[in-house]
Amino acid sequence: MAKPNRIQQGGEKWRPNSGDTAAYLVNPGDVRAPGKHRPGNLRHARPYIVCGKAMFVFPVGTEGFRRSGQAQLGLHHHIGGHYVTGRTIHREEARIELTGTFPGITSQQNMVDCITVLTAIAPRNGMTLYMPGIFGHTQFVLPETWDFNHPQDDRTHSIDFTITFVRCGTGVKVSDPHGIAPPPQPLVKTVPRGTPSRVFTAKDGARTFQAIAAIIFHNSGYWQKLAQMNQTLVHKAKLPAHKVPTHRWPIGTAIHY
Repeated sequence: MAKPNRIQQGGEKWRPNSGDTAAYLVNPGDVRAPGKHRPGNLRHARPYIVCGKAMFVFPVGTEGFRRSGQAQLGLHHHIGGHYVTGRTIHREEARIELTGTFPGITSQQNMVDCITVLTAIAPRNGMTLYMPGIFGHTQFVLPETWDFNHPQDDRTHSIDFTITFVRCGTGVKVSDPHGIAPPPQPLVKTVPRGTPSRVFTAKDGARTFQAIAAIIFHNSGYWQKLAQMNQTLVHKAKLPAHKVPTHRWPIGTAIHY
């Protein structure tokens, strides 16, 4: 992975095997420039905020979010009545709220860098919020409130955050490349042992171990090899030893060899 750019990616210091609890992210992807992002092993690229030349990339993918809105209404209340009349003065005052966690020992630096961008002087149309996989277009926003906290009973370095933006408008379309899922145990490297098993399906005229061995191995005497490789099948059938080679298995039975 390319070395993070401190100007473009504020606070991103993630390194493999660094002791950071965020290291479970095998490849969290990267953001090379506004609109140029890669998801790595995440489902979607990580969200990020752009304010002029400053950028903050969240250390993990989108966690909790809320998109809410409220219209401003001009209402006339009729004295003694049970109804109102009115009109919509402003169609929507929308907000986007992000919640999540800065994990590991990089959390403090992430918090500082995030606040630096949130408090920067925004352009006339607001900062630009990219959330691939959530919003199909960039969102022009103004930071309204932000809260960072570390619960007193939490013995990790992680810091929880809640950030609320006022939505000012919509920008260009956001690309959403899908990531590649990481291996289930990325730090464990094993070499498969043994010979991979193949399957023969019992059919009319080839339903006994002897008949199947004659087809597969060209020798019906190899039925014992089939019996050894299909011990679970033999055990479930509760067959006495003398009936194993000639037992007729139901058509469609999977015989491993």
